[in-house]
Amino acid sequence: TSDIERVGSTARHLTFFEMLGNFSFGDYFKEGAIAYAWEFLTKTLKLDPQLMYMSVYEKDDEAEKMWTKFIPASRIIRFGNEDNYWPAGSVLDTWAGPNGPCTEIYYDFGPKNCINPSSPCDRPGVHECDRWREIWNLVFPQFMRSTATGENPPMAKPGIDTGMGLE
Repeated sequence: TSDIERVGSTARHLTFFEMLGNFSFGDYFKEGAIAYAWEFLTKTLKLDPQLMYMSVYEKDDEAEKMWTKFIPASRIIRFGNEDNYWPAGSVLDTWAGPNGPCTEIYYDFGPKNCINPSSPCDRPGVHECDRWREIWNLVFPQFMRSTATGENPPMAKPGIDTGMGLE
C-alpha cells in the first residue's frame, strides 16, 4: 500500500478493508450497472440519496445522462484520465488490455468533516477531505488497447468491473 503511514490519521485510512465487487462479461453494461448500484445503495442499504454525488469520465456523456435519472446534474462531477479512466495492467510505462471510463459514487458526511475548514470542501474529488468518501467505483471496460499498435478499438462485448470497499 502506498499510504500505510496514514492508517488511523483520517477517517479514510483504516486497518481493515475488504473489496466487494461484481463483474459482467457482456451480460449488461452501463445502464444496468448504474441502476443496480443505485438500487443497492438506496433500497438495500437505505443510504440517503440526497447525500450522494457521482463523478464520471470527462468524455462519458452516456454515464452522466444515466445518473441524471437518479440525481440532479449539479451533483455530477467530470474528471479526466487520472481519476475516472481505468487501464488494465501496466508494462514498462505502457498499458494494454481492457480499459474504459469509470464512474465513482461519493457519500457526503457533512462539512463538519472537512480537514481544513478554511479550504472549500464543497464537492468530492477536489482535495483530500473527510467530508467525501468514495463508496463505489463502476468501471466500464469497453476498449481493448494493443501495445503493438497503440490502437484502442471497442470490445465486441463490453463489461462491468465494480469495486466497493467495506471498511
